[in-house]
Amino acid sequence: MNICLLAPRFPYPQYGGDALRINEIAHYLKSKGHILTLVSFSDEEPPATEQASRLYDHIYYVRRRPRQSYFYSVIYFLLRRPMQCGYYHSKAYRKILSKAISEQQPDLYIAHLVRLTPYLERLGLQKQSIVEMTDALSRTYALSMNAEKGGLLKYVYYMEQRLIEKYEQHVIRTFPKIVLVSQADEDFLRAKSGGPAQSLCTLPNGVHCAPHISDRYDANRITFLGNMRTLQNQDAALYFANRIFPRVKEVFPSARFHIVGSLPPPKIQALASEDIVVSGFVDDLLEAEIQQSALVVAPVRVAAGIQNKVLQAMACGVPVVLSELIAPAIPQLRDGENCIIAHDDDQFTAACLRLLQESTFRNTMAEQGYQMVRQHYDWSRKLEGYEELN
Repeated sequence: MNICLLAPRFPYPQYGGDALRINEIAHYLKSKGHILTLVSFSDEEPPATEQASRLYDHIYYVRRRPRQSYFYSVIYFLLRRPMQCGYYHSKAYRKILSKAISEQQPDLYIAHLVRLTPYLERLGLQKQSIVEMTDALSRTYALSMNAEKGGLLKYVYYMEQRLIEKYEQHVIRTFPKIVLVSQADEDFLRAKSGGPAQSLCTLPNGVHCAPHISDRYDANRITFLGNMRTLQNQDAALYFANRIFPRVKEVFPSARFHIVGSLPPPKIQALASEDIVVSGFVDDLLEAEIQQSALVVAPVRVAAGIQNKVLQAMACGVPVVLSELIAPAIPQLRDGENCIIAHDDDQFTAACLRLLQESTFRNTMAEQGYQMVRQHYDWSRKLEGYEELN
């Protein structure tokens, strides 16, 4: 088949989990012999088309215009439609998509994230399309409201949550296949639908495991991984830096905290000090960055879906301390065996200290996590049957 993938961001450089996810889907589809056409927005001019051409057979892109994005976000808000759909409203994108369809004659369409489904609806392509929803965004926005203390931003999250919740249900009724990465999100949307919601399915994230666990690491290093453009990762990094790390330092003075992730905003960069390192984007060096760590922390308080940072750390043979909010999305996690699930500040602090101070315990947990990921989260097995419509 010739499969057309619609992307809101150009998938190279591979800055975050969204790019990782769509590229892994593309790798799977290529392995099945399909021809891939990419139609994408780009925030850079020119985008990294040379990298992308190693995976995608045909590439079409348009530059996203920030002023236009903000303008249409407001327009959509006034029309009581999801602002993120307005953010990606573009006549130029619609034109380039029509050109790709005319030239390539795709058999199947995949919209990466719900924000691009309006393009498929306008062209009447719903029955030939899969929506890679990934997460239940209405659930994420509800959690985001709790992270905000008040003011205009909290009101915006409140309104967008209501708008996206309504639109998600419309998409579920309209498209034949909606893909999520977490069973918890599928259950959430199914409960909201009040019906069978037969279009919903869960195809979790996977990971590529390191060939072996390294026995050389920095016994003082704690690492946080994440695309720092997102609220959930900013909140998690600030929470750990301000509330947990100082308590760890009191008992373990040589500890250092590394924040590894693309595009850290000023409030994250401001954390940089002798004991806190803000690394930014590391691309191909990510595995090495993880393997240098004594442990990885995922103190996420605003989340939906599987947190790829947890799987990445385990795949590199590094133990993880994570918040109870994100643990249910990975049902194979076993507290005290292949990870530590922390319920509050005290437990998070105690878990970090134990892994820093007890090398035997740390290495045993690293091995258990590594073996769990190898057994349950191989990408090729997780995506089997992706292109088949329900």
